[in-house]
Amino acid sequence: MSYVHAIVGPTGVGKTALATRLARETNAPTVVADRIQCFTDLSTTSARSDCDSSESIIRLYLADRVVADGDYPAEEAAQELVRKLERLTMEYPYVVVEGGSISVLRRLAARRGQLSFNLSAQVLHIPDDVEYRLRLFTRARGMLSPNTGGPSMLDELAMAWKNESQREFVASINGFEAALEWCCHNRVDPATLSGNDMDPVLLDEIAWMVADAHAVHGREQDETFSAIFESTPVSSLRELGCRS
Repeated sequence: MSYVHAIVGPTGVGKTALATRLARETNAPTVVADRIQCFTDLSTTSARSDCDSSESIIRLYLADRVVADGDYPAEEAAQELVRKLERLTMEYPYVVVEGGSISVLRRLAARRGQLSFNLSAQVLHIPDDVEYRLRLFTRARGMLSPNTGGPSMLDELAMAWKNESQREFVASINGFEAALEWCCHNRVDPATLSGNDMDPVLLDEIAWMVADAHAVHGREQDETFSAIFESTPVSSLRELGCRS
């Protein structure tokens, strides 16, 4: 029977690095259990661009969507995750899942007794709160002024905000909600935002707000994943080659 090993945890704790190392050690494909990374026009905001540009492993997403398509329903995403894993485990002895989507991973965990493969999990936890907040600020600041030449988080927000029928969805995206709060407080139209035109001091201000929003969500992720996955059998870790 094939093994699926899930690397789960809050935003910014090193899931991608560990999942990538494990995938390389075992020649396994990685499936990303994240609904927002399915949106190709939110590549910077979701950190999808960082992963895709730097890694040579097989990295699969649950779907390819754009903001105009609207929110990706959690049940639909979870069903697609299981379908992908069922197909991949017919071809590969090991598959890695990486993700932080509570809604999707909760549903995967609930299906444990119905799966055709062995599921193990490793939960990565938040480090020291001060270190974590600084790490999230650095991450957010890079998204606001990416050195890749691609769009910034603010550029993506400005474009997404122009989809008036999807503004409720856009405002629910972690990171965007903090930037929108800044816009409301400063009476700035989100559709006019551009990372290239903004004072670095203001970008720092937004980055701290984004970091704090991610920190709140990160604590929820930490508690939830501990509850639903740390009772999952992990005896297959050695067989998967995970030496962390």
